[in-house]
Amino acid sequence: MDPPPSRSGRRAAGSAALLVVVIALSMQTGSALAGRLIKSAGVVETLWLRTAIAAAVLAAVRPRSLRLPAPTDRLPLAALTLALLFMNLSFYAAISRAPLGIVVAVEFIGPLAVAVMGSRRPLDFVWIALAALGVFLLAGPTSSVGAAGLLLALCAAACWAAFLLLAKRAVTTMEPLAVTTLMLVGSAILLTPLLAATGIATENVAATLATGTAIAVLSSAFPYFLELFALSRVRAATYGVLLSIEPAMAALTGFLILGQRLTLAEGLAIAAVMVAAAGASWQGEAPRA
Repeated sequence: MDPPPSRSGRRAAGSAALLVVVIALSMQTGSALAGRLIKSAGVVETLWLRTAIAAAVLAAVRPRSLRLPAPTDRLPLAALTLALLFMNLSFYAAISRAPLGIVVAVEFIGPLAVAVMGSRRPLDFVWIALAALGVFLLAGPTSSVGAAGLLLALCAAACWAAFLLLAKRAVTTMEPLAVTTLMLVGSAILLTPLLAATGIATENVAATLATGTAIAVLSSAFPYFLELFALSRVRAATYGVLLSIEPAMAALTGFLILGQRLTLAEGLAIAAVMVAAAGASWQGEAPRA
C-alpha cells in the first residue's frame, strides 16, 4: 500500500490545483477575447497579433532564445511551428463559428488520443467511447454547432495531437523556452503574408492593439510560465487531470464575455469529454506542451 501523502505534498498539490485553475481561466479568457476581436479584425489578424506580441514578450524576457538551433533541430522545429500555426488557425476559425466551450471540449480529443495511443487497456476504450459520445451529441440535431465549426474543432484537435508528439521530440534537445519563442516567431512570420492578403482592420487601431496584447499575455506568455511552475510541483498525470477543467472554464468565459449559452445536450457533451480527458491523462500521463 502506498504511504499517505505528506502535508507538504498535499500543500504542493493544492497550490498546483490553484495554479491550474488560474492557467485555465487565463487561457480561456484570452480565447473569449479573441472570439470578440475576430468579429471586427478577422481570424488572421487576431491570431497574428496574439502570436507576434507573445513572441516579442518571450524574446524580451530571454533574448538568447532567438538563437538558431543546431542544424539537426531545425527540421523538427519547423514541423512543430507548422503544427502550432494550423492548430491555432483551426481553433480561431472554429470559435468564430461555434461556442468557445464546445470548441475547447472537442479540441481536447487531440491530447486524449495521444494519451491512449497504442494502449490495449480496456479502460482506455471507455475514455474513447465517452469522447465519441460527446462529439455525437455535439453533431446532433439539438446542437447549435454547425458542420463547419465542428470540423474545424476536430482539425484543431488533430493538430494538437501532432503538436504534442512533435513537441516531445523538440524539447529533448532544446530548451522549452527557446522552442516556444522560436516557434512563435516562425508562426508570426508565416502569418504575415496571410495578413497582407486578408487586409488589416483600420478602425479602432488602438483598441485592437490593446485587445491583441491582452490576448497574447493571457493565452500565451502568462500561462506558459505558470505551467512550468505547476509541472514542477505535481506529476504530469495529475496536471493533466486538473487541466481537464479547461472546457468548463471555456464555457464559463464564453458565457460571461461572449454571452454564449449552451443547451443541456451540449453541457453533457462537454462533461463527457472532460471526464474522458481526465481519465486518459491519469492513465496515460500524456504531456501538454
